[in-house]
Amino acid sequence: MSGPQRSFGADRIGAWAYANGFTWNPFPGESWFRQWEPHDNIAPPGQFRHAVTRQTPHGPYVLVEPWYAVDFDTEPLERTIFAYAAHPNLMRRAAMRVGEHFVTRVAYLESAPPPKVQLGDKLWDEHVTTFAASPAEAAAAFPPRLRSMLASWGFQGHLEMRPGGLVLFMAGLRPVAEHYQRLLGAAREVLHAALG
Repeated sequence: MSGPQRSFGADRIGAWAYANGFTWNPFPGESWFRQWEPHDNIAPPGQFRHAVTRQTPHGPYVLVEPWYAVDFDTEPLERTIFAYAAHPNLMRRAAMRVGEHFVTRVAYLESAPPPKVQLGDKLWDEHVTTFAASPAEAAAAFPPRLRSMLASWGFQGHLEMRPGGLVLFMAGLRPVAEHYQRLLGAAREVLHAALG
């Protein structure tokens, strides 16, 4: 690999994955990720890079770099990572966003955007933009324990809950091994708080 493929320590990501018993694929197939689309509030990337997968009894955690450039030889203007976590006990669909970030600059061409709702939680409603079919659906997708945890983190980013899984983007994280580790830990905590 040369150029953008090696930037940001791709070899270190692979070494971190292997050292922790995870699988690493620098050029993952897209079909698994495309099943999660369309997202409620995340712009779909052109490709995916540097996928790390941790298998669990309830389903995988997959960390991946969304590649927002026309091809692999062009460096995107900004780079980040997403976490996907699958769990059969997640039943609700809702999305939340704190801050304006490049991955959430979405154009709704084929359908209307999901409705913005408020939960009746003053702290949450003042700082979070929430999207769901109804306030009740959003409140069930983001239970008080999860809302409290995200507030304690000073969370910036996007979280999408859906039947069977979640997608997490945390602002400021880049495709480096240390941030993959941080995002994996955050995804595990988010999943446990959502189910608790």
